[in-house]
Amino acid sequence: MRGELADSFRDLFVERVRLRAFQPLTVEAEADQQSGWCSIEDPLDTDLDHNKLYFGSYLNLGLRTDKWVIPGPLLKAHLAEAERAHLQKRGRERLSKSEKEEIRTNVSRRLRKQVLPVMNVVDLSWNLDTGVVRFWNQSPRVLESMMEIFEDTFSVNLLPESPGASAVTMGLSDLHTRALEALTPTAFHPAFA
Repeated sequence: MRGELADSFRDLFVERVRLRAFQPLTVEAEADQQSGWCSIEDPLDTDLDHNKLYFGSYLNLGLRTDKWVIPGPLLKAHLAEAERAHLQKRGRERLSKSEKEEIRTNVSRRLRKQVLPVMNVVDLSWNLDTGVVRFWNQSPRVLESMMEIFEDTFSVNLLPESPGASAVTMGLSDLHTRALEALTPTAFHPAFA
């Protein structure tokens, strides 16, 4: 993490987390996916306060992401049925691109009423004394989403930790910094052609 925390950051952070708390997906909404903060102990708890966020010098949160996932074969079958019915009703042989999109939207909304969104929660723990933020997921897409909502919520920039980044933040001498920059990666597995 880079950036300084304001003196009254604890109250400010509670307010900011509440503004970005998870909001459930709705059948009628355009969004297929929704992300936001939740309690680290209970992903259904989005009524966040000091007691749910702070544990000593740590701020702990869950990043909850819900996504509509309609099984492909089910969607395909219902789309084909809706397209046939639409063509038969209009007495035509082909659909326009806009008609296909409209049918897909309507079928998806109808099927959303029959399925539950898929929920994914990833824990985050921020040591406020050291500035280290830990996030338990290795997916680049999830990491990017977490960094975006984290930086938006707390107005601080995250610096991914790696041996190189840690060495730089330790305040190396010029000699050691040049030696670090001259390093090249080593592959410990055979290259695949």
